[in-house]
Amino acid sequence: MRTSTILTAAVLLTTLTACSGDPDPASNTAVSTPTASTPTATTPTPSPTPTPTPTPITPKPTPTAKPKPAGPRAADGYNYQSCRDAVCEIYVKTGSRVPVKRSVAGFSTLVVSRVAPTGVDFGGSTANTSVSAGGQQPGFDFRLNNLKVTTVAINNETAILHLRPA
Repeated sequence: MRTSTILTAAVLLTTLTACSGDPDPASNTAVSTPTASTPTATTPTPSPTPTPTPTPITPKPTPTAKPKPAGPRAADGYNYQSCRDAVCEIYVKTGSRVPVKRSVAGFSTLVVSRVAPTGVDFGGSTANTSVSAGGQQPGFDFRLNNLKVTTVAINNETAILHLRPA
């Protein structure tokens, strides 16, 4: 009787395994576990060939020039050398040093000591004398010896000065 029970269990197990259409890879049955010494009859599935993804083209940033303030434009921009003849229109900031014609101004460098919404301070000096203007607002002229300086506009920390002989 014992042999028939084992035989019935073996037939039942074989039938259940054969009827099962989808093997459960998570099951741990000892019926047909391949080992390292037992070759398996499975066919390897080919891995899909990877398709190269196109690399997006990133545009290179274009170099930008020194930003100019909004509003009126200075005819000579930041070209302070254009003032050597005492005729120019330039952007200035606090600390700007502008070369001017000594025979007109009485000094050779116009120094901007402050640019603020409340006005522009500038001046020049020699070993013996100094001249300066403070709080110059847009639309006003100031004469430094024979150099006439007009504040054209103030925009935040930048101003436009127009220089010419008086």
